[in-house]
Amino acid sequence: MNATERIASFVSGAPAALPQPVVEAAKVAILDGVANLVAGSVQPLAGVVRPYANHRGGTPESVVVGQAQRLPAPLAAWVNGAFLHCLDYEIQGYPSAHGTSSILPAALALADKAGASGAELITAYALGWDVQQRMRTAGVHADLRGFHPPGVVGPLGAAAAAARILRLDAEQTLMALGYAASHTGGLFANNGTMTKATHPAAAASAGVEAAELVALGLTANPSVLEDPRGHVAAFFGAAFDWDVLLDGLGERYHLVDPGFSIKPYPAEIYMQWPIDAARELRAREGIDPERVVSVVVEPPVFRADLSRPRPRSGLDGKFSYEYCVAVALTQDAVTIDAFTDVVCHSAPVARMLERITLRENPDIPSDKATTWARVTVTLDDGRELQGTCTRYPGAIGRPMAREQHLVKVEDCLRAGGAGDRASGLIDLVADLENLPDVRALTERLGAVRDG
Repeated sequence: MNATERIASFVSGAPAALPQPVVEAAKVAILDGVANLVAGSVQPLAGVVRPYANHRGGTPESVVVGQAQRLPAPLAAWVNGAFLHCLDYEIQGYPSAHGTSSILPAALALADKAGASGAELITAYALGWDVQQRMRTAGVHADLRGFHPPGVVGPLGAAAAAARILRLDAEQTLMALGYAASHTGGLFANNGTMTKATHPAAAASAGVEAAELVALGLTANPSVLEDPRGHVAAFFGAAFDWDVLLDGLGERYHLVDPGFSIKPYPAEIYMQWPIDAARELRAREGIDPERVVSVVVEPPVFRADLSRPRPRSGLDGKFSYEYCVAVALTQDAVTIDAFTDVVCHSAPVARMLERITLRENPDIPSDKATTWARVTVTLDDGRELQGTCTRYPGAIGRPMAREQHLVKVEDCLRAGGAGDRASGLIDLVADLENLPDVRALTERLGAVRDG
Protein backbone atom coordinates (compact mmCIF):
# COMPACT_ATOMS: atom_id res chain seq x y z
CA MET A 1 0.00 0.00 0.00
CA ASN A 2 1.10 3.56 -0.62
CA ALA A 3 1.06 6.11 2.20
CA THR A 4 -2.42 7.44 1.37
CA GLU A 5 -3.79 3.89 1.47
CA ARG A 6 -2.09 3.16 4.77
CA ILE A 7 -3.55 6.30 6.35
CA ALA A 8 -7.03 5.39 5.05
CA SER A 9 -6.74 1.83 6.35
CA PHE A 10 -5.63 3.12 9.73
CA VAL A 11 -8.64 5.42 10.01
CA SER A 12 -11.21 2.85 8.94
CA GLY A 13 -9.63 -0.10 10.74
CA ALA A 14 -8.65 1.38 14.11
CA PRO A 15 -10.37 -0.38 17.02
CA ALA A 16 -13.52 1.18 18.42
CA ALA A 17 -11.95 1.30 21.88
CA LEU A 18 -8.69 3.21 21.72
CA PRO A 19 -6.09 2.92 24.51
CA GLN A 20 -7.31 4.60 27.70
CA PRO A 21 -4.57 7.29 27.75
CA VAL A 22 -5.72 8.35 24.26
CA VAL A 23 -9.34 8.49 25.40
CA GLU A 24 -8.46 10.60 28.44
CA ALA A 25 -6.33 12.99 26.35
CA ALA A 26 -9.12 13.30 23.79
CA LYS A 27 -11.63 14.21 26.50
CA VAL A 28 -9.37 16.99 27.78
CA ALA A 29 -8.98 18.31 24.25
CA ILE A 30 -12.69 18.05 23.48
CA LEU A 31 -13.61 19.84 26.72
CA ASP A 32 -11.22 22.65 25.81
CA GLY A 33 -12.81 22.72 22.35
CA VAL A 34 -16.36 22.87 23.73
CA ALA A 35 -15.34 25.77 26.00
CA ASN A 36 -13.83 27.65 23.06
CA LEU A 37 -16.92 26.94 20.97
CA VAL A 38 -19.20 28.51 23.53
CA ALA A 39 -16.96 31.51 24.18
CA GLY A 40 -16.41 32.11 20.48
CA SER A 41 -20.12 32.01 19.74
CA VAL A 42 -20.56 35.51 21.23
CA GLN A 43 -17.48 37.15 19.73
CA PRO A 44 -17.81 39.84 17.02
CA LEU A 45 -17.11 37.24 14.33
CA ALA A 46 -20.28 35.41 15.36
CA GLY A 47 -22.29 38.48 14.47
CA VAL A 48 -21.09 38.04 10.89
CA VAL A 49 -21.04 34.30 10.26
CA ARG A 50 -24.15 33.33 12.25
CA PRO A 51 -26.67 35.48 10.32
CA TYR A 52 -24.93 34.66 7.06
CA ALA A 53 -25.24 30.92 7.66
CA ASN A 54 -28.80 31.13 8.98
CA HIS A 55 -29.85 33.11 5.91
CA ARG A 56 -28.45 30.37 3.68
CA GLY A 57 -30.34 27.81 5.74
CA GLY A 58 -31.09 24.35 4.43
CA THR A 59 -32.00 20.97 5.85
CA PRO A 60 -31.89 21.18 9.68
CA GLU A 61 -29.32 18.50 10.52
CA SER A 62 -26.71 19.68 13.02
CA VAL A 63 -26.48 22.05 15.96
CA VAL A 64 -24.83 25.46 15.85
CA VAL A 65 -23.76 26.60 19.30
CA GLY A 66 -26.11 29.09 20.92
CA GLN A 67 -29.18 28.75 18.72
CA ALA A 68 -32.19 26.51 18.22
CA GLN A 69 -32.00 26.57 14.42
CA ARG A 70 -30.09 23.62 13.03
CA LEU A 71 -28.20 23.82 9.75
CA PRO A 72 -26.94 21.35 7.13
CA ALA A 73 -23.99 19.43 8.57
CA PRO A 74 -21.27 21.06 6.39
CA LEU A 75 -22.58 24.54 7.18
CA ALA A 76 -22.89 23.83 10.91
CA ALA A 77 -19.32 22.53 10.93
CA TRP A 78 -18.16 25.72 9.19
CA VAL A 79 -19.90 28.05 11.66
CA ASN A 80 -18.77 26.09 14.72
CA GLY A 81 -15.24 25.87 13.34
CA ALA A 82 -15.11 29.65 13.06
CA PHE A 83 -16.48 30.04 16.59
CA LEU A 84 -13.97 27.58 18.01
CA HIS A 85 -10.93 29.21 16.45
CA CYS A 86 -11.73 32.93 16.64
CA LEU A 87 -10.27 33.43 20.12
CA ASP A 88 -7.01 31.63 19.27
CA TYR A 89 -7.39 29.92 22.63
CA GLU A 90 -7.68 26.24 21.71
CA ILE A 91 -5.08 23.58 22.45
CA GLN A 92 -2.01 23.31 20.22
CA GLY A 93 -0.35 20.18 18.94
CA TYR A 94 3.38 19.85 18.47
CA PRO A 95 4.17 21.15 15.94
CA SER A 96 1.32 23.66 15.87
CA ALA A 97 -1.67 22.97 13.65
CA HIS A 98 -4.88 24.03 15.50
CA GLY A 99 -6.34 20.55 15.30
CA THR A 100 -9.47 20.96 17.39
CA SER A 101 -11.16 23.69 15.35
CA SER A 102 -10.73 21.68 12.14
CA ILE A 103 -11.63 18.25 13.52
CA LEU A 104 -14.13 18.60 16.37
CA PRO A 105 -16.77 20.65 14.47
CA ALA A 106 -16.69 18.14 11.60
CA ALA A 107 -17.01 15.10 13.85
CA LEU A 108 -19.58 16.82 16.04
CA ALA A 109 -21.80 17.84 13.11
CA LEU A 110 -21.99 14.32 11.70
CA ALA A 111 -22.24 12.65 15.11
CA ASP A 112 -25.13 14.98 15.90
CA LYS A 113 -26.84 14.23 12.59
CA ALA A 114 -26.40 10.46 12.94
CA GLY A 115 -26.95 10.15 16.68
CA ALA A 116 -23.50 8.63 17.16
CA SER A 117 -22.26 7.78 20.62
CA GLY A 118 -19.80 9.75 22.68
CA ALA A 119 -17.29 6.93 22.32
CA GLU A 120 -17.55 7.20 18.54
CA LEU A 121 -16.96 10.95 18.75
CA ILE A 122 -13.84 10.41 20.87
CA THR A 123 -12.43 7.85 18.44
CA ALA A 124 -13.14 10.03 15.41
CA TYR A 125 -11.53 13.05 17.05
CA ALA A 126 -8.43 11.10 18.10
CA LEU A 127 -7.96 9.58 14.64
CA GLY A 128 -8.48 12.92 12.92
CA TRP A 129 -5.96 14.52 15.24
CA ASP A 130 -3.45 11.79 14.49
CA VAL A 131 -3.78 12.19 10.72
CA GLN A 132 -3.47 15.97 10.92
CA GLN A 133 -0.50 15.94 13.28
CA ARG A 134 1.31 13.27 11.28
CA MET A 135 0.99 15.39 8.15
CA ARG A 136 2.12 18.50 10.02
CA THR A 137 5.07 16.75 11.66
CA ALA A 138 6.24 15.11 8.45
CA GLY A 139 6.20 18.47 6.68
CA VAL A 140 7.43 20.68 9.50
CA HIS A 141 10.72 21.54 7.78
CA ALA A 142 9.06 22.65 4.56
CA ASP A 143 8.64 26.31 3.68
CA LEU A 144 4.87 26.71 3.51
CA ARG A 145 5.31 30.04 1.70
CA GLY A 146 2.66 31.85 3.68
CA PHE A 147 0.13 29.02 3.90
CA HIS A 148 -1.49 28.56 7.31
CA PRO A 149 -1.17 24.97 8.67
CA PRO A 150 -4.86 24.52 9.62
CA GLY A 151 -5.78 25.23 6.03
CA VAL A 152 -3.10 22.89 4.69
CA VAL A 153 -3.53 19.80 6.89
CA GLY A 154 -6.83 20.57 8.62
CA PRO A 155 -9.10 19.29 5.84
CA LEU A 156 -7.33 15.92 5.92
CA GLY A 157 -7.78 15.57 9.68
CA ALA A 158 -11.41 16.65 9.43
CA ALA A 159 -12.06 14.21 6.58
CA ALA A 160 -10.54 11.36 8.58
CA ALA A 161 -12.74 12.14 11.59
CA ALA A 162 -15.85 12.53 9.43
CA ALA A 163 -15.16 9.30 7.56
CA ARG A 164 -14.88 7.46 10.85
CA ILE A 165 -18.20 8.84 12.12
CA LEU A 166 -19.91 7.66 8.90
CA ARG A 167 -18.12 4.30 9.17
CA LEU A 168 -16.66 4.53 5.69
CA ASP A 169 -14.49 1.61 4.63
CA ALA A 170 -10.83 1.95 3.66
CA GLU A 171 -11.54 2.62 -0.02
CA GLN A 172 -14.14 5.25 0.78
CA THR A 173 -11.87 6.89 3.35
CA LEU A 174 -9.19 7.01 0.66
CA MET A 175 -11.60 8.93 -1.56
CA ALA A 176 -12.51 11.28 1.29
CA LEU A 177 -8.85 12.14 1.82
CA GLY A 178 -8.53 12.77 -1.90
CA TYR A 179 -11.45 15.19 -1.89
CA ALA A 180 -10.21 16.98 1.24
CA ALA A 181 -6.73 17.44 -0.24
CA SER A 182 -8.26 19.49 -3.06
CA HIS A 183 -9.81 21.87 -0.55
CA THR A 184 -6.69 23.07 1.22
CA GLY A 185 -5.20 26.57 1.63
CA GLY A 186 -5.43 29.60 3.91
CA LEU A 187 -2.90 32.41 4.25
CA PHE A 188 -0.93 33.66 7.26
CA ALA A 189 -1.47 37.18 5.89
CA ASN A 190 -4.94 37.12 7.47
CA ASN A 191 -3.64 36.61 11.02
CA GLY A 192 -5.15 39.31 13.18
CA THR A 193 -8.38 39.43 11.18
CA MET A 194 -11.67 37.55 11.32
CA THR A 195 -10.74 35.67 8.16
CA LYS A 196 -8.12 33.61 10.00
CA ALA A 197 -10.88 31.76 11.88
CA THR A 198 -12.40 30.65 8.58
CA HIS A 199 -9.33 28.55 7.75
CA PRO A 200 -10.17 25.72 10.20
CA ALA A 201 -13.85 26.43 9.60
CA ALA A 202 -13.40 25.68 5.92
CA ALA A 203 -11.35 22.62 6.84
CA ALA A 204 -14.14 21.29 9.05
CA SER A 205 -16.74 21.89 6.37
CA ALA A 206 -14.58 20.22 3.71
CA GLY A 207 -14.18 17.18 5.94
CA VAL A 208 -17.94 16.79 6.28
CA GLU A 209 -18.46 17.30 2.55
CA ALA A 210 -15.76 14.74 1.79
CA ALA A 211 -17.33 11.99 3.88
CA GLU A 212 -20.90 12.67 2.78
CA LEU A 213 -20.09 12.95 -0.92
CA VAL A 214 -17.98 9.81 -0.90
CA ALA A 215 -20.79 7.95 0.84
CA LEU A 216 -22.89 8.86 -2.22
CA GLY A 217 -20.25 7.59 -4.63
CA LEU A 218 -17.84 10.49 -5.23
CA THR A 219 -14.38 9.44 -6.42
CA ALA A 220 -10.97 11.05 -5.97
CA ASN A 221 -7.30 10.32 -6.60
CA PRO A 222 -6.32 7.28 -4.47
CA SER A 223 -2.71 8.51 -4.35
CA VAL A 224 -3.42 12.11 -3.48
CA LEU A 225 -0.43 12.37 -1.15
CA GLU A 226 2.12 10.75 -3.49
CA ASP A 227 0.98 12.04 -6.87
CA PRO A 228 3.54 14.36 -8.53
CA ARG A 229 0.82 17.00 -8.60
CA GLY A 230 -0.71 15.98 -5.29
CA HIS A 231 -0.88 17.37 -1.79
CA VAL A 232 2.68 16.71 -0.63
CA ALA A 233 4.25 18.00 -3.83
CA ALA A 234 2.12 21.15 -3.74
CA PHE A 235 2.85 22.15 -0.15
CA PHE A 236 5.93 20.32 1.16
CA GLY A 237 8.04 19.04 -1.71
CA ALA A 238 11.27 17.22 -0.93
CA ALA A 239 11.21 18.44 2.69
CA PHE A 240 8.38 16.01 3.51
CA ASP A 241 9.49 13.02 5.61
CA TRP A 242 7.47 9.96 4.61
CA ASP A 243 8.98 7.86 7.39
CA VAL A 244 7.80 10.34 10.01
CA LEU A 245 4.31 10.28 8.50
CA LEU A 246 3.93 6.54 8.99
CA ASP A 247 6.15 5.88 12.01
CA GLY A 248 4.19 3.98 14.67
CA LEU A 249 0.91 4.36 12.80
CA GLY A 250 -1.82 2.74 14.88
CA GLU A 251 0.52 2.23 17.82
CA ARG A 252 1.64 5.73 18.80
CA TYR A 253 -1.07 8.40 18.97
CA HIS A 254 -0.03 12.03 18.73
CA LEU A 255 -2.63 13.11 21.31
CA VAL A 256 -0.43 11.32 23.84
CA ASP A 257 3.01 11.32 22.23
CA PRO A 258 4.15 14.08 22.00
CA GLY A 259 0.82 15.39 23.31
CA PHE A 260 -0.47 18.94 23.18
CA SER A 261 -0.26 22.22 25.04
CA ILE A 262 -3.20 23.96 26.69
CA LYS A 263 -3.04 27.69 26.14
CA PRO A 264 -3.42 29.63 29.38
CA TYR A 265 -3.87 32.90 27.47
CA PRO A 266 -6.16 33.64 24.48
CA ALA A 267 -3.45 34.64 22.01
CA GLU A 268 -1.12 33.25 19.33
CA ILE A 269 1.06 30.40 20.55
CA TYR A 270 4.35 32.32 20.71
CA MET A 271 2.67 34.97 22.87
CA GLN A 272 2.27 32.50 25.74
CA TRP A 273 5.91 32.80 26.85
CA PRO A 274 6.27 36.61 27.06
CA ILE A 275 2.82 36.98 28.63
CA ASP A 276 3.72 34.50 31.34
CA ALA A 277 7.14 36.10 31.89
CA ALA A 278 5.57 39.55 32.28
CA ARG A 279 2.79 38.32 34.57
CA GLU A 280 5.22 36.44 36.80
CA LEU A 281 7.49 39.48 37.00
CA ARG A 282 4.67 41.85 37.83
CA ALA A 283 3.31 39.54 40.54
CA ARG A 284 6.74 38.89 42.04
CA GLU A 285 7.85 42.52 42.14
CA GLY A 286 4.50 44.23 42.63
CA ILE A 287 5.13 46.46 39.61
CA ASP A 288 3.06 49.64 39.34
CA PRO A 289 2.45 50.19 35.59
CA GLU A 290 2.66 53.97 36.12
CA ARG A 291 6.29 53.63 37.24
CA VAL A 292 7.45 51.70 34.18
CA VAL A 293 9.94 53.68 32.08
CA SER A 294 10.85 51.03 29.51
CA VAL A 295 10.25 47.37 28.68
CA VAL A 296 12.46 45.13 26.57
CA VAL A 297 10.93 41.90 25.29
CA GLU A 298 13.15 39.07 24.06
CA PRO A 299 10.56 36.86 22.32
CA PRO A 300 10.68 33.14 21.51
CA VAL A 301 10.76 33.84 17.77
CA PHE A 302 11.80 37.21 16.40
CA ARG A 303 9.46 37.57 13.44
CA ALA A 304 8.20 40.68 11.71
CA ASP A 305 4.57 39.58 11.57
CA LEU A 306 4.51 39.10 15.36
CA SER A 307 5.74 42.63 16.07
CA ARG A 308 2.72 44.93 15.98
CA PRO A 309 3.57 47.94 18.15
CA ARG A 310 0.28 49.67 17.29
CA PRO A 311 -2.33 46.92 16.90
CA ARG A 312 -5.49 47.97 15.11
CA SER A 313 -7.80 45.98 17.38
CA GLY A 314 -7.88 43.57 20.27
CA LEU A 315 -7.99 40.76 17.73
CA ASP A 316 -4.88 42.14 16.03
CA GLY A 317 -3.27 42.30 19.47
CA LYS A 318 -3.36 38.52 19.76
CA PHE A 319 -0.48 38.50 17.27
CA SER A 320 1.52 41.34 18.82
CA TYR A 321 4.33 40.73 21.29
CA GLU A 322 4.11 44.37 22.31
CA TYR A 323 0.39 44.28 23.01
CA CYS A 324 0.48 40.97 24.86
CA VAL A 325 3.18 42.23 27.23
CA ALA A 326 1.34 45.53 27.62
CA VAL A 327 -1.85 43.83 28.80
CA ALA A 328 0.15 41.48 31.04
CA LEU A 329 1.66 44.54 32.76
CA THR A 330 -1.51 46.64 32.95
CA GLN A 331 -4.49 44.28 33.30
CA ASP A 332 -5.44 42.27 36.36
CA ALA A 333 -5.73 39.12 34.24
CA VAL A 334 -4.95 38.15 30.64
CA THR A 335 -8.29 36.64 29.77
CA ILE A 336 -10.70 36.98 26.84
CA ASP A 337 -11.61 40.52 27.91
CA ALA A 338 -7.98 41.66 27.61
CA PHE A 339 -8.29 41.39 23.83
CA THR A 340 -11.34 43.56 23.32
CA ASP A 341 -11.13 46.79 21.35
CA VAL A 342 -11.98 48.73 24.51
CA VAL A 343 -8.86 47.47 26.27
CA CYS A 344 -6.77 47.76 23.10
CA HIS A 345 -7.51 51.49 22.82
CA SER A 346 -7.42 52.24 26.54
CA ALA A 347 -5.02 54.81 27.97
CA PRO A 348 -3.01 52.42 30.21
CA VAL A 349 -2.34 50.03 27.31
CA ALA A 350 -1.50 52.90 24.93
CA ARG A 351 1.02 54.33 27.43
CA MET A 352 2.63 50.94 27.99
CA LEU A 353 2.91 50.23 24.26
CA GLU A 354 5.01 53.38 23.86
CA ARG A 355 7.52 51.98 26.34
CA ILE A 356 7.96 48.51 24.82
CA THR A 357 10.66 47.44 22.37
CA LEU A 358 11.65 44.03 21.04
CA ARG A 359 15.16 42.65 21.07
CA GLU A 360 16.26 39.60 19.15
CA ASN A 361 18.21 37.13 21.26
CA PRO A 362 20.16 34.62 19.13
CA ASP A 363 20.53 32.33 22.15
CA ILE A 364 16.79 31.61 22.24
CA PRO A 365 15.95 28.47 20.23
CA SER A 366 12.91 28.62 17.98
CA ASP A 367 11.65 25.10 18.64
CA LYS A 368 8.57 25.25 20.85
CA ALA A 369 9.87 22.40 23.01
CA THR A 370 12.94 24.36 24.11
CA THR A 371 12.21 28.03 23.45
CA TRP A 372 11.84 30.69 26.12
CA ALA A 373 11.22 34.42 26.55
CA ARG A 374 12.49 37.21 28.78
CA VAL A 375 10.92 40.52 29.76
CA THR A 376 13.06 43.31 31.29
CA VAL A 377 11.31 46.23 32.98
CA THR A 378 13.06 49.45 33.99
CA LEU A 379 11.30 51.54 36.66
CA ASP A 380 11.45 55.28 37.32
CA ASP A 381 13.84 54.72 40.23
CA GLY A 382 16.38 53.10 37.90
CA ARG A 383 15.78 49.52 38.97
CA GLU A 384 15.93 46.90 36.23
CA LEU A 385 13.78 43.83 36.80
CA GLN A 386 13.66 40.64 34.74
CA GLY A 387 11.19 37.84 34.28
CA THR A 388 11.79 34.68 32.24
CA CYS A 389 9.44 31.95 31.07
CA THR A 390 10.84 28.64 29.87
CA ARG A 391 7.56 26.70 29.98
CA TYR A 392 4.20 28.31 30.51
CA PRO A 393 1.53 26.41 32.50
CA GLY A 394 0.00 23.90 30.10
CA ALA A 395 3.01 23.60 27.82
CA ILE A 396 4.30 20.19 26.85
CA GLY A 397 6.61 19.28 29.69
CA ARG A 398 4.58 21.36 32.19
CA PRO A 399 1.09 19.85 32.20
CA MET A 400 -1.81 21.96 33.36
CA ALA A 401 -3.61 20.44 36.33
CA ARG A 402 -7.27 19.59 35.76
CA GLU A 403 -8.31 22.15 38.36
CA GLN A 404 -6.41 24.88 36.54
CA HIS A 405 -7.83 23.80 33.19
CA LEU A 406 -11.33 23.88 34.63
CA VAL A 407 -10.78 27.54 35.57
CA LYS A 408 -10.10 28.28 31.91
CA VAL A 409 -13.05 26.14 30.78
CA GLU A 410 -15.47 27.76 33.22
CA ASP A 411 -14.29 31.26 32.24
CA CYS A 412 -14.92 30.44 28.58
CA LEU A 413 -18.35 28.97 29.28
CA ARG A 414 -19.26 31.98 31.39
CA ALA A 415 -18.06 34.37 28.68
CA GLY A 416 -20.31 32.55 26.21
CA GLY A 417 -23.36 32.87 28.42
CA ALA A 418 -23.41 29.29 29.69
CA GLY A 419 -22.43 30.02 33.27
CA ASP A 420 -25.43 28.30 34.85
CA ARG A 421 -25.07 25.34 32.49
CA ALA A 422 -21.32 24.96 32.77
CA SER A 423 -21.30 22.07 35.22
CA GLY A 424 -23.66 20.04 33.05
CA LEU A 425 -21.50 20.49 29.96
CA ILE A 426 -18.32 19.66 31.88
CA ASP A 427 -19.87 16.52 33.38
CA LEU A 428 -21.10 15.31 29.98
CA VAL A 429 -17.64 15.55 28.45
CA ALA A 430 -16.02 13.98 31.52
CA ASP A 431 -18.16 10.88 30.93
CA LEU A 432 -18.28 11.18 27.14
CA GLU A 433 -17.20 7.60 26.42
CA ASN A 434 -20.35 6.37 28.18
CA LEU A 435 -22.76 8.74 26.42
CA PRO A 436 -25.07 6.65 24.21
CA ASP A 437 -26.11 9.55 21.98
CA VAL A 438 -23.98 12.65 21.43
CA ARG A 439 -27.14 14.71 20.95
CA ALA A 440 -27.38 14.92 24.73
CA LEU A 441 -24.31 17.18 24.40
CA THR A 442 -25.16 19.00 21.19
CA GLU A 443 -28.65 19.93 22.34
CA ARG A 444 -27.14 21.57 25.41
CA LEU A 445 -24.72 23.46 23.18
CA GLY A 446 -27.57 24.71 21.06
CA ALA A 447 -29.39 25.94 24.16
CA VAL A 448 -26.52 27.50 26.13
CA ARG A 449 -28.14 30.93 26.03
CA ASP A 450 -31.77 29.85 25.72
CA GLY A 451 -33.73 30.97 28.74
